Amino acid sequence: MPQEYQIGKRIKAIREDKGLSQSKVVEKLKEYDIKMSRETLSKIENNSRSVYAIELKALSKVLDVDINDFFHEEEAEDMVTFFRKRKFSNKALEEISKLQEMVKVFLKHERMYKEGR
Repeated sequence: MPQEYQIGKRIKAIREDKGLSQSKVVEKLKEYDIKMSRETLSKIENNSRSVYAIELKALSKVLDVDINDFFHEEEAEDMVTFFRKRKFSNKALEEISKLQEMVKVFLKHERMYKEGR
């Protein structure tokens, strides 16, 4: 898959994980002098339009993620998304999110350990 497709898909996934609408993201982008319509954000998320570096930087701030998070391979479905679709409470989702982050750290350390052998 082209990398730009993955970036748009990641932007959408992160935005949805944060519980933000496209309109809210576009509104917050104005704080970083990025004037974008909701339709433009939709096109970026659906790979109908490329995202500029300056827009990506502002999106990382609005979504409160490291810019590199847009480039990581997407996992099939993260645990929080899985449980959110099943209407778990926000408190349960917070705990699941913490557990998921611990598992990611563990897997990262395991990978670093194996590469260091």
